[in-house]
Formats: sequence, structure tokens, C-alpha cells
Amino acid sequence: MIHLKISKKIIDSVGKIIVNMLIWATFLFLLLPIVFALSMAFDPREYVAYFPPIGFTLHWFEVFLNNSSFIGGLKNSLLIASLVTVTSLTVGILCSLALVRYDFKGKEFLNTLILSPIIVPGVITGAALVNMLYGYLGLYNSLINLIIGHTIITIPYVVRTISASLIGFNRTLEEAAQVLGANEMTTFIKITLPIIKPGIVAAAIFAFSVSWGDVNVAAFLIDPRTTTFPVALMGFMRYNFNNAIAAASAFLVGVTSVFMIIIEKTIGFEKFIGLW
Repeated sequence: MIHLKISKKIIDSVGKIIVNMLIWATFLFLLLPIVFALSMAFDPREYVAYFPPIGFTLHWFEVFLNNSSFIGGLKNSLLIASLVTVTSLTVGILCSLALVRYDFKGKEFLNTLILSPIIVPGVITGAALVNMLYGYLGLYNSLINLIIGHTIITIPYVVRTISASLIGFNRTLEEAAQVLGANEMTTFIKITLPIIKPGIVAAAIFAFSVSWGDVNVAAFLIDPRTTTFPVALMGFMRYNFNNAIAAASAFLVGVTSVFMIIIEKTIGFEKFIGLW
């Protein structure tokens, strides 16, 4: 009996050690590429070299900020991602309410259709949108086409996140508000929206991030006058392979850090993760 207890303790200890090692290995696997990219952004060498850097310079950030393609793409990406976030949230909230709260004919088909952009490869989606927007609809404004394309690929994330907030929602709170004299719109604005706020914030961040980082769809919808930041970065890498790429990556890391700060200040990481 004592032998079994000792064996169990040894097994538990070994198991904890293995789990901790796997956690740290995963953490390093995710973190080290970011550290390398950040270090390269300050490396004075004129080419992408091995870690560690041999000095410190801000020259590559100057190259990045003076590149008109980068700055133009950055402005377009910010504008497109912001408009896509508003559009996909508006459509996504309505779709989520319909899918979670109502039963109607074709509900499963609609749900599958909304989530299909997650399953279909982005290249196929981009090629299909080119034929539809330019060919059939005759829309030749790349900015509008990018907004439409990015809205299509972000709506699935918005619907899934907000639907997760609506499932298990205590409807008696809405009923109590209506009993006390509030109409449906007032109830939705003052009761429903505040309660599902974590889901809305998370959905907005997902929508902005997906739109901001998309390459597959945007590559089909841009034109020489309108490009996005990721596509501009890919184009730069075709002809220049220096540490300006790392400076651009460091900028993206900074944007991501801002998102993390917003999450923490608005809903907290615990609630954000708890949505799932």
C-alpha cells in the first residue's frame, strides 16, 4: 500500500514536470520569433542577419516611415479595418440574435453559409470576389471592394463570438424591463447590449485584426492606387530583403500590444478567455 502511494506521488511529480516543460516550450516557441524580429529591427547591418544584433539603430524605422507604399497601405488598412469592424458588428449582432433566439426554416443553412468563409481558403474567396465584384457587379472601386471582401471574411468571427455571449443569456432580465414599461429597442440598448459587451468588444477586436492582417483576399482586390499594409509589405519583400521588414513587424507587434491593453482595460483577459 505504501509502495503504491509512493509510486503515485512519483508519477504525479513527473507528470507536473512534463506539463510545465511543455508549457514553457510552447511559450518559447511563440515568443522567440517575436524577440528575434524586434532585435533585427534595431540591427545596424544592411541585411537580415543572425541573432544577436551587433549594435543599435533606428535607421530601419526611418526607412519604414519614409516608404510611401508602407504609409499609404497603413492608412488604407486602418480605414478599411475600422469600417469593416463597424459593418461586421452591425450585421453580426443581428445575425447572432436571429440564429440564437429564433427558429426558422433554413436556419442551419444560413448558419453554415455565414461560417463558410472560415472553411473556404482565402485564395478561393478572393478569386470568387474578383469575378463577382468586378465582373458581374461592375464595382471598380478597390476601397469599396476591400471593405465588402473583408466584411465577408470577418462576419464568421463576429457571429461566433457574439453568439457565445447570447447562449445562456438570462432572458428574464429583458422580460423584467419590458414589464416595467421599456419597449424592445430600449430593452436591447439598456439591458442586452451592456450584458453582451464583452462579446461585442472581443468580436470587434477579432474583426479588426482579421481585416488588418488579411493578404489572401486583399491581394485580389487591390489596384495600383489602393493597397493594404500587409500586401505592401509582401511586395516590398519581393525586391528588398533588409531589416525594414523587421521594423514593420515591430510596428505590427506594437499594434497588437495596443489591442491587448484595450482588452485588459475594457473587459479583462479573464472574461475575454472565458467567452470560449
